[in-house]
Amino acid sequence: MTAMTGTPRKFKVPTAFVVWLIGVSMITGIRFIDRILDRLHLYIPFLGFIEFIAWLVTIGLLLYGFAVLARWLLQRLFWTVGRRLLLSYVMIGVLPFFLFAILLAAILYLVAGVATQANFKAERQASIGQLESLNEEYALQGREPRVEKIEIYDSANGSNSNLPEWLETTNFSGIALREKRPIIVVARNYPTENEMRTVTFVQPLDETWEQQLEERNGMVVSQQIVSREGEGFRISDGGFRGFKRRAFRFNRIVFYDVTEMKGMTDWETGSPIPKQQLFTIISNPTSNMLQFYFGGATNSDIMRSIFGGILALFVLLMFAYLNAAAFAAVLIFSISRAVNRIEKGTKAVERGDFSYRIRMKPHNQLGEMAMSFDHMTESIASLLTTVAEKERLQSEIAIAASIQRNLLPKEGPQFRGVSFSAHFEPTTAIGGDYYDVFNLDKTRLAVAIGDVSGHGLSTGLVMAMVKAAITTLVEEGAAETSLFQRLNDLVYRSTERRAFMTLAFTIFDLERGTIRHTNAGHLYPYLLRRGEERPISIESPSLPLGVRHELMTRTAELDLQEGDAIVYLSDGIVEAQDEAGEPFGFDQLESLLAAESDRSPSGIRDGILDAVARHSGSRPADDDRTVMVLRFDNFKTSVTAIAEPELVEAGV
Repeated sequence: MTAMTGTPRKFKVPTAFVVWLIGVSMITGIRFIDRILDRLHLYIPFLGFIEFIAWLVTIGLLLYGFAVLARWLLQRLFWTVGRRLLLSYVMIGVLPFFLFAILLAAILYLVAGVATQANFKAERQASIGQLESLNEEYALQGREPRVEKIEIYDSANGSNSNLPEWLETTNFSGIALREKRPIIVVARNYPTENEMRTVTFVQPLDETWEQQLEERNGMVVSQQIVSREGEGFRISDGGFRGFKRRAFRFNRIVFYDVTEMKGMTDWETGSPIPKQQLFTIISNPTSNMLQFYFGGATNSDIMRSIFGGILALFVLLMFAYLNAAAFAAVLIFSISRAVNRIEKGTKAVERGDFSYRIRMKPHNQLGEMAMSFDHMTESIASLLTTVAEKERLQSEIAIAASIQRNLLPKEGPQFRGVSFSAHFEPTTAIGGDYYDVFNLDKTRLAVAIGDVSGHGLSTGLVMAMVKAAITTLVEEGAAETSLFQRLNDLVYRSTERRAFMTLAFTIFDLERGTIRHTNAGHLYPYLLRRGEERPISIESPSLPLGVRHELMTRTAELDLQEGDAIVYLSDGIVEAQDEAGEPFGFDQLESLLAAESDRSPSGIRDGILDAVARHSGSRPADDDRTVMVLRFDNFKTSVTAIAEPELVEAGV
């Protein structure tokens, strides 16, 4: 900071501020003088031009003042390097914004001008339509219209003596040129008993018509006939002076309209007029623009609320843009000050040294950025540790998944005449489905299939626990009722109350030719038998394991015949959904099993899996999918001895 020495500095008023005050004073004075002249119906040339120049100078100096104020603030808020970078950003980032705003304003003004032109033509056409209605009303009722300066020519009373000859026999509606002045002409021929009656209405497009137009919707116009050689004839007596006093306001759109006179008709001859144009200057209130685009809704509170909301949104966006520009300037300043120390930090990180710290005090945003860099290096070091831990967990999960798959049987039952095939497809690394095969003795075998609710590691642990328990109980020779009761008690005590497990357990007695099936909430298996048109569902209803402390099960017993095939499924098969959310369902499954020609276990398995895959399409599985199929052929001829192991399909 510079020390204050010597006499105090005198405050000097900036020249730009003095010029700005003069501009504001001139605008205020011109507006006051303009009101006085308007009351006296006087006009001073170039007064509007001087006001326009004063507005330009005032707005320019106002923008310059804002720039100076912003520069003064930047000098005190930021250091020298940061201020220069910020000013460079403002020149690059803000100037295009104002240029775009000017372009947008020009486009909007052009759109409003085109709408003004269309609005004026619609009003002129409405005048022609009104004159046609008045003509017909006069001819039918004889009532003269109460409209100023309408000329009526009627052959019935002889007032058409001055009417051009071509209008006496022609129906005409449009604009004609009479003595170099445009007029609206509506001529109609009405048949009577003796002769044809001609009624012609003429309305000059003069100052009276313009005043009526202004009173009707606030539109101010001034018309002029211009020839292509440059000749012009003023139609309105008030001229541009009167037009200027009424038309140039901030709430009006000033535009023009050019009508080719070749589309008009000469009053005397009735022929088209070449090489001349009707040039019209139009001043239209902005309220008419809203009425033109939105209709009567512009007068409602809803539209006013909408326009107010748009304006508020515009102001809010402008405020957000300016804040963003200021925030970017602060970032530029901080980066320019910290570039050397951050470069050292990045090089240290590049070398793999995440222990490097910038260690700057957060007195300003520069310090905050340095602190963020320190936090970043700490986070990266922590992230590397987390990634290593995650990789370790993923490795352990992969090992657990491999162990789970190894828990499932690799081969089928060791009985001649019994073939076996299975498929297990978990939705996650560790699934909740389970199946197993037990060789009870020389003539009996058992199979089990189950499904633990949920997914992930917890379900895999429950499945492994049940696998170990059921293996032990089977080896002990536990009966079905005791086996299910003890398994239910195990699941009930070892899991949360929301967890449960379905289980189906079947004992096949090859010597007696019987099937004993006990079920705890699992899908009923299907028996495919020769001579049966539909698969047979082996029903044995009961609650799943772990739902209640006590479990009541039922055992279904039926005969086992040569050629029988038993199909076990998990609910992931029937609940498989297509892309529209439609499940595969039992009906489609049973129809598939009934139509299956290949009754081998692998054929049945592959047919089910292919049908489910076609049904699901690209949609991933929502639940584990397990299929287990057994087939019995010629089992009665070898029930007294253990046969040599056969090749068994196991699609795990």
